[in-house]
Amino acid sequence: MPVQIVQDPEEVFEAITESLKPVVVHYWAPWMGGESPFMPVFLGADENRGGEEIDFVIVDSGFIHPAHSPDEMPLTVLYHGGEEVDSAPFDPEAVEALIEGV
Repeated sequence: MPVQIVQDPEEVFEAITESLKPVVVHYWAPWMGGESPFMPVFLGADENRGGEEIDFVIVDSGFIHPAHSPDEMPLTVLYHGGEEVDSAPFDPEAVEALIEGV
């Protein structure tokens, strides 16, 4: 599946809970700039994995899962089976390590 960009919180919950694969969700907000600078990272990782092993979702709305605070944004979180497994702050190396750990 290509990288999804969603704005509706319900779509975020569906992506986290309904996928059988691990899901990397990047929480971004319009007031942080036009497009997340991690978009190329996610597109590259998705292409390298053939879209088969992991789902990538960018939440571009300012919504963040209630387990986290808006003060933590931008934040990238790895979910599997609907549960949070790991997270990474706004640091390219940390985000790449999170993806590689899947």
